[in-house]
Amino acid sequence: MKWTYRPALDGLRSMAALVIILFHAGVEWVPGGFVPLDLFFVLSGYLVTNVILSEIDRKGKLDLGRFYARRVRRLLPAAILTIVGVTLIFLLLTSVVRRLEVIGDAQAALLYYANWHHIMQSTDYFAAEQVSPFLHFWSLSLEEQFYIFFPLLVIFLLKLKSKWALPVGLTVVFLASLASQVYWGRVDEMHAYYGTDARLYQIVAGALLAVAMRSPRFQVSRRWGTVIAVTGFATWVLLIGPWLDLTQSNRGIVAMVACTMLVGGLMINDQQLLSRAVSARIPVYLGTITYAIYLWHWPITLVLQEFIATSPETLAVLVGVLSVAMAAASAELLETPVRTSKLLDGHKWKVVVAGVGTSALIAVFFVPWALEKDRQPSLVANGGANQTTSVQGVAAETAAAEAEDVPSGIDWAAIQADKGADLPCEAEDPTECIVVEGDGPHVLLVGDSHARMLAPMFREIAEEQGWTFSMNVLAGCMWQPDIVNLQSPQARIERCEGIRVGWYDEKLPQLDPDVIVLVSQDRLASKAKMRNLEARDDVREPIERTILRSTRETLDTITQHVDHVVLIEDVLTPDTFRPDECLATATTAVDCVVPLPVDTPGTSAAYITMAQVLDNVSTVNLNNAFCPSAPTCQPVVNGEVVWRDRYHVATDFAVARREEVWKALEGTGAFS
Repeated sequence: MKWTYRPALDGLRSMAALVIILFHAGVEWVPGGFVPLDLFFVLSGYLVTNVILSEIDRKGKLDLGRFYARRVRRLLPAAILTIVGVTLIFLLLTSVVRRLEVIGDAQAALLYYANWHHIMQSTDYFAAEQVSPFLHFWSLSLEEQFYIFFPLLVIFLLKLKSKWALPVGLTVVFLASLASQVYWGRVDEMHAYYGTDARLYQIVAGALLAVAMRSPRFQVSRRWGTVIAVTGFATWVLLIGPWLDLTQSNRGIVAMVACTMLVGGLMINDQQLLSRAVSARIPVYLGTITYAIYLWHWPITLVLQEFIATSPETLAVLVGVLSVAMAAASAELLETPVRTSKLLDGHKWKVVVAGVGTSALIAVFFVPWALEKDRQPSLVANGGANQTTSVQGVAAETAAAEAEDVPSGIDWAAIQADKGADLPCEAEDPTECIVVEGDGPHVLLVGDSHARMLAPMFREIAEEQGWTFSMNVLAGCMWQPDIVNLQSPQARIERCEGIRVGWYDEKLPQLDPDVIVLVSQDRLASKAKMRNLEARDDVREPIERTILRSTRETLDTITQHVDHVVLIEDVLTPDTFRPDECLATATTAVDCVVPLPVDTPGTSAAYITMAQVLDNVSTVNLNNAFCPSAPTCQPVVNGEVVWRDRYHVATDFAVARREEVWKALEGTGAFS
């Protein structure tokens, strides 16, 4: 089948962009609204393959310089404009602590490795709170990586001088990528979603479709083309809606089949009703600017969500209108002039070097310069400062009287980066987990990120008190072995299992500590936190019961091997707001105080109860040490920022309060 432009393909693009906008706006009836990306991938593979093979048919070879220059002129101008524009918008509207978090995202987007960047950062695309305006560049990065290697692969396969080399070669790549998707879908869902190796099969499916349809042997009737297209479209719609219960990985595989059928069916019969519907003037026009619509829709969504409280449907309409307006302006004023420039046609490789070089310079110099600026935002979003609304009466007056000024020149990047130290005790000889050797008692610290944030403080105390100090600490890994934290990547879950399941029976006696200190974030504090947990052994019971059961069983095991167990009660953190952002936007620290809870937190209550019934088990509350201004807790104490984020104390602050912490620990009698 001869390749010619088909407006229906542009219509498909606009339809996919609409669904993505609905999904990102939070519209509930499109829970599979990420599936249109699969259509983008199939379309990209189909179109770029036809472009390459058509040139080879006409000229006998592919002009690589021209191909890459056309890609640069098509993709980079709009992408650079969006990234620079969004960077400046976020410089004006958000605090430095928010901006510091996305510097790496912007740089990865400019250099087209965003998908691998998010894998390394363990970014959950489906998390409720996604605040990076550059997150959506992951799919564009994957496509750009494909555009770099694919023409080289085609040239290599055609040089083999076999009519089967190209389809067989592409089939091998397709099957290898599909196998990677199946593997990572079971091992690490984030890699399965972002990884080039795991998603390439969808683009290559489009390429194989193009190769097949260009073959003289390809004969499918127009009637069957209609059946194929309608079946593919219906399946695609089912995948977008709430009707099919599939894993993310399986949904993507089915979507690839559906999208390939949809594109192929429309190409076989471009006169069918579905083709005429998506070939209407407005869908086709929107399809021609879909790239820029996609670039702008996500940052616009984030900005509107920050400052406007409205329904998801209304938000989607606003995002759609603004995205189309920005995309139309971008196409008219920048993209089309660059893409159609006769002057640039004669400078193929220079265009490539200039485009890539410009992206690199902006990534290295402009992005850090702009996003690291410590300036107050021009507008403060809903829920920023003024957290004292929950502090009333005398407590509010006391908090205001004791509040310190917000220190100038706070190094927010250093505070965010200093998370303490993970030290999972995985060694065959657990004595290798000793980090301080002294003449006093041997103290072992075990827990998750709350243990990690306190580890530098405990190390300082150990050196001052002459302890031997060891650690078995891994963020996201509770000290109770029967609980799985589903928010962790699969690799971390498996690592957690290795340092918890059976460890207290097998390795703890070899380490032989005198005191074991157990620390975990309070997971009983909210249903949202408990939803991210499940029993490791698939016991069918409420997760709060699993936590309590595992706590008791683990303590029974530990007390057989250790003289004293110290349970750290819940350490107060803001939870409901970001203290770093609050401080960065507040005029006075009193805007960011946190009241001590009146009721005992769930985990702390369970610890206290177990300490009463188990010998040699004590609890200690560190909030008096960390909150000297009780009943309200200041965000700045003696010039030190108290909280790193909404769930963790800053490690430097914990170290600064070690004398008060030691007094609390000494009161348990466990460290004599």
